[in-house]
Amino acid sequence: MDDYIKRLRQYVEANPILFDGEWDHPAMDSLYWHYSESHYMGNEKTKEISRELNDRLEELSFRENNRVFFLVGSLCAEHERIAFFAGLQLGAQLMLELMEETVQD
Repeated sequence: MDDYIKRLRQYVEANPILFDGEWDHPAMDSLYWHYSESHYMGNEKTKEISRELNDRLEELSFRENNRVFFLVGSLCAEHERIAFFAGLQLGAQLMLELMEETVQD
């Protein structure tokens, strides 16, 4: 078990969490896509902000509205994707640290 934990730690250290740039992780992309398609990720605050955004967008022409809506949606989706990946990686790091403490005890 110690060897396994050491190899996991080496992997995590060699592959740090990146909050910018692109990742080449098709499994994580697939996991994110399936999760986000089947789980609503919002709360009262996001609903309130969406209502306010829609009110502001109604002040624009149809064409400008679509352009802004697409940009805002794309930006939000990318932030959501980054947070999802970071959460998975942080969870893995936490598990490694907890396992390491258990092995050392």
